[in-house]
Amino acid sequence: MSYERSKAPLALMEQIIMILVFALTAAVCMQAFVYSSNLSKQGENKNIAAGYAQEVAEYCKTEKGNIDLICQQLSGKRTEDGFTVSYKEDEMNVYVQMVESPTVLQKAKVTVKSNDAIEYYSMEIAWQKGGVRP
Repeated sequence: MSYERSKAPLALMEQIIMILVFALTAAVCMQAFVYSSNLSKQGENKNIAAGYAQEVAEYCKTEKGNIDLICQQLSGKRTEDGFTVSYKEDEMNVYVQMVESPTVLQKAKVTVKSNDAIEYYSMEIAWQKGGVRP
């Protein structure tokens, strides 16, 4: 009498291993998708912040650094050494800090931060002091 061994346990073991490999691969892919989504959101925030910084910088240059006029136009708040403008729709704040300069150029540092104080963008700007506004 000869008994044939069933091959079902071997096939079942092979399927379990394949499911394990696919599950590990899916976990790695999900981690990559989450990372890329976070990276995309950071890039989008930096792009928006650069736009806000540029807008405020243009107002500073146009108004020759007249903080009261800039605050009035942008609904900003004056601070000790500059002003702050809040953009509630993107939860960002633009801080402008005037820098003392003995030359004919007035300088300022523009920084964009989130409400959680995460810095997205920063740049330095300069414009000619005084002058006649058209």
